[in-house]
Amino acid sequence: MSMQYEQLFEKIRPAIDSKIAEFRYFQYDAITAEELWRYCVEKKWRKKKIEQLRLYEVIATIFSVSPSDIVSFNQVEFLQSNNWFEEVNTEELQLLLGPVKT
Repeated sequence: MSMQYEQLFEKIRPAIDSKIAEFRYFQYDAITAEELWRYCVEKKWRKKKIEQLRLYEVIATIFSVSPSDIVSFNQVEFLQSNNWFEEVNTEELQLLLGPVKT
């Protein structure tokens, strides 16, 4: 996280804490402030420069995030990052994906 994002994170920390408290009220205890922030930075604001973000936009974005948004984002990140055939050697992979010989 760049220094500007860290400074913004600290500036709006009360809003983030409020949203995390809302998540906990609805029993989404596993979602952390850092995950919420990472979701906003990497998904919602990925094409924007930090200098272009207005404080009211940042706060509105945070308050509009639902737990399912973060869970879906984390699932996609997990599926994109894993190499599903990492433990399978080339011969086994050929057997799995090759044509069936009868």
